[in-house]
Amino acid sequence: MKRALLVLFLLGLSASAQGVEALWARTCAQCHGERAQGVRPYPGLQGALPLFATPEGRRYLVLVVLYGKKGEAGLMPGFAQLKDEEVAALLNHLMALLKAKGEPFKPEEVRKERGQNLAPDRIQRP
Repeated sequence: MKRALLVLFLLGLSASAQGVEALWARTCAQCHGERAQGVRPYPGLQGALPLFATPEGRRYLVLVVLYGKKGEAGLMPGFAQLKDEEVAALLNHLMALLKAKGEPFKPEEVRKERGQNLAPDRIQRP
């Protein structure tokens, strides 16, 4: 019985990982690359590494995913249509890709920043 539960748990983790990889492929990889390396003219995301370590940086990352960002390469769209769990999963996936240290993002962190309807040019890096 314990072994069966362990197998189901591990299969669930695998499906969850596949789910976030598919979500990353649909929403992020087209511009930022499969491994966050960037796809010309869009930037790689290695510069985000220090943002995972501070509350202000983490908030900024959530805001960028929700509302978008105006940058040198153009306008990154926001993904406010995603569920809180999906935004948190994407940010956790990015953390893993960058091998960033920090606490995993939680849906509550995302929920807290919703409803502000910020324009992409109002999102400022800390």
